[in-house]
Amino acid sequence: MRFPTIILAFFVFFVSFSAIAQAQNPPRVAVFFEPGFPFYNASPFTSPRTIVQNLKAIGLESDLLDVNALADANRFNLTRYDALVLPYGNTFPQAAFPNLREFHGAGGALVLSGIPFTHPVINDSAAHWKINKTAQATWSDSGRLANQAHSGQRAMQIIGQHEWSGLDSPRIPAKAGDEFHIEAWTQNVGGQAGKDQLYVRFFDAGGEFITQFGPQIPDGNNWQKIEAKFKAPANTATYDVSPQIRTLNRVVRLDDIKVWINGAPSTLANGDFEIPGSEWRDIGHTDEASSNGPKGIQSGGFAGPGKGKLTTEIAPGDLLHIASLKVEWPRDTPQWLNLKSLPQGAQVTPFLTWQGQPLTALIQYPNGAVTVWTNHPANANPGFVANQILTRSTIAALAAQKKIPSAQTLFARLEALPQPIRYANVKLPVIKRPYATYQPKMPPPAKQLFVADVRKLSFDEKVLLSSLQGIVNRKQPRIYLQYSEDDRFWLGEMQKRGQTGAPIVVPKPLDLIEKFRKEIRGASLTDPKVYASACVAASLASADSYVIATPALAAQWKLPIRADLRGKFKDNAAALRYIRAQIFPRLNPYLSICLDPSMYDNGTLDQIIAARGAAFWITGHRAQDKPGADTNAELEEIKALFAKMPVHSVVRGFWWHGDGQGIDETPGVSLASQFAKVTIVSDLMPNLSVFSGVPLKSLKQKEQAPPPVLQKDKIYIAITMSDGDNLVTWRRYFREYFNDPLHGAFPVGWGMAPTLIDVAPTWAQWYYDNSSPKDEFICDVSGVGYIYPPDWGAVLSKSDRDQTERSFYDWTQNYMARMDMKALRLMGVAAEDIARVGKLTPRVPFLMPDYGWRDENKYPELTYTLPTGQPVFRAISYDGSPEKMANDIRARIGNSRPAFANVFIWNWGSKMKDLKQMLDILGPDYIAVTPSQLKALYEQSKQQLKRISP
Repeated sequence: MRFPTIILAFFVFFVSFSAIAQAQNPPRVAVFFEPGFPFYNASPFTSPRTIVQNLKAIGLESDLLDVNALADANRFNLTRYDALVLPYGNTFPQAAFPNLREFHGAGGALVLSGIPFTHPVINDSAAHWKINKTAQATWSDSGRLANQAHSGQRAMQIIGQHEWSGLDSPRIPAKAGDEFHIEAWTQNVGGQAGKDQLYVRFFDAGGEFITQFGPQIPDGNNWQKIEAKFKAPANTATYDVSPQIRTLNRVVRLDDIKVWINGAPSTLANGDFEIPGSEWRDIGHTDEASSNGPKGIQSGGFAGPGKGKLTTEIAPGDLLHIASLKVEWPRDTPQWLNLKSLPQGAQVTPFLTWQGQPLTALIQYPNGAVTVWTNHPANANPGFVANQILTRSTIAALAAQKKIPSAQTLFARLEALPQPIRYANVKLPVIKRPYATYQPKMPPPAKQLFVADVRKLSFDEKVLLSSLQGIVNRKQPRIYLQYSEDDRFWLGEMQKRGQTGAPIVVPKPLDLIEKFRKEIRGASLTDPKVYASACVAASLASADSYVIATPALAAQWKLPIRADLRGKFKDNAAALRYIRAQIFPRLNPYLSICLDPSMYDNGTLDQIIAARGAAFWITGHRAQDKPGADTNAELEEIKALFAKMPVHSVVRGFWWHGDGQGIDETPGVSLASQFAKVTIVSDLMPNLSVFSGVPLKSLKQKEQAPPPVLQKDKIYIAITMSDGDNLVTWRRYFREYFNDPLHGAFPVGWGMAPTLIDVAPTWAQWYYDNSSPKDEFICDVSGVGYIYPPDWGAVLSKSDRDQTERSFYDWTQNYMARMDMKALRLMGVAAEDIARVGKLTPRVPFLMPDYGWRDENKYPELTYTLPTGQPVFRAISYDGSPEKMANDIRARIGNSRPAFANVFIWNWGSKMKDLKQMLDILGPDYIAVTPSQLKALYEQSKQQLKRISP
């Protein structure tokens, strides 16, 4: 296709620019960097720091600028900078937009990722306040700063969402009997009035909620003062302030919250909401900023997507040298630069095209300004490729403006820089597994456990005792730490089952150090200037029996310091490299944990240390303000570590700890899968060094009733609950479902990680014992551990990949047999992946794929039989209100009768009452059955059709 506005002659100068004199002042490039800023349609592995490093390495001056700098015309302007790189995809800082528009209008160059200027981002969170996560709310949909205030410039606006929405202040010390007085100003600005309140919540020394008091928020669109007085209850140690809106869609503003205790002002911070927080919010799509209108920046709009899945093509001449990157571009139909949206006289040079349309391109404007559109690659090294393309596009932009003497020289310098290893045909080491089970097990627990309640301890004290517990319990589980009432419950269950006896209570938990001093060899000190140094300390606890301590704790308990990590590492990557090179050879190669060091106080490390596993963490794009953080460098170190670990190594913990704090779930599970490693979600799991010692060979599910009589005009549905692969759901979360009065009233399939029988058999046995004949446990997800089947073994050779895939499903079938499971849930699969797994799992009677509905629109695509004879029930639903769920189920089944469907339920969004309400809405034509009953009815229907077929 030929475009009158696209010119290739422009690059005659691009390839022979050495004849053009360099500008008097060398060019300088600004790169936008704001920790926590949201990515949209861009790789979250894009690193502004790396782009600056690349530019400096090839001889171009470059600086990182935050939102405040970009918004300040004195700090960012055409006199100081020639080009600006915006690496966050479609998003842009709204506060800086007027100055960005001024810069571009004066002739500056913009290098953009994603579809430019379509998602403005603002900062409307409040410092010192957090959205209450129990309310399943976020700053983006339920709480935000508003400019309409009772006094000052800002107030807090809360919108009723889900079950309720609310904010939490920091917790502040208090004591029983304190006299409280709270007052605030409120305004109802939308929705109906309800019984919503501004609470003061009280907590005990262990952080457990006691009760809450506070005034009701009235109706009325004028500002009204509310207040209340009350006393702190018994056992109070701290309090917080928590406005809670339970009325759906009600909009309330709050301002000027004040608290007095015993007549004196409290230390409640930012009660007037005048100080904005560090949370950034994408306020949604708009075309205004990118347009040619009076408020637009003229970056160009987009068109598409088109139809089909054709390969992206490099434009003639490969002007950015993209081929050398070996990029895998998405094959899905993309969106492209809409040439008609550009101002008159703009000239376009494409770099990448799709069906002739420009996907990435350089735009030159009559005023001398330049815009470069880039694209988001799907690649094994997404950060490296994204950073390279943005760097190369910056060279192109400066060349177009005649700010550099030779683009080719800079390309050559860039390509000479070190590149990350390309992992392909990797041969993983073959090492004998040190235990017969998939996950490590400890020796049986002692008959008398030393039990200490650590809820009142500091973060550092808990970390020290957790590392001590892991070292001591390696020989025999003897220490049990109580972090919450759940730990008391499960200790009681162990006693009831004779797995341990009456405990030895330790009133002063830190006395355990003296009790077991002879079993530790000293202490490691972490470096507060390198975040991942905590991972080194945890790995040293595994390898060398060093507890993790602070200088003060080491001195207090006279612990010899064996590893002082302060000043030892330049950054996180260096710390992770030390683990791989110096510590890992002394560790169990089949075990590691991906855990944010800020969670080291929750007890999850104990069995990792006991079983001599490695610890690591990869900081995400919203955590680049952590000391030593560099996502891409850390990622490369973990790839190198995985290349040294054998097939079926287990990665415990989790890749996520808040959006963008780690590399997040999908990239993390994919990374592990590519290296034939299995993720076991287990980031809030204390005392596994004790529980895993309990021997249990197998479990038997409750016998189910025969399936109901098949009726040709009915729809049979099996409700399947998600996220049981997350081990922590069995600690308490699903106990609430099993204790619900509606439990057993209708059939439910519960996805469960089959290796729960290894690490916490007491828990698994409790659920099997307390199940009803209407409960069925299925294997969750995607087998013996969490993987993405299409990614499994991607870096291995074809033959090794096939072999490891077979062994993965051999392990899966063996564990399903131990757990008496009949159905397997797969995740991240297409129809061809499901068929392949069916061949590899002949002992699995049927498959229930998908984490929620995956866009299959026809019932035969959702429910069918594989050539192997195994029925497949793909998820027909995801989440939402009972009404939405019921409507989705009806729409996707359509007129098929009889029909058989897997009704997937997102566990975090539904309670038993919601499932009952959904069934009531569906009515008598929809009959709930267990997964195995669904299979039996489906096969019975198939046999009937077979008999009547000619």
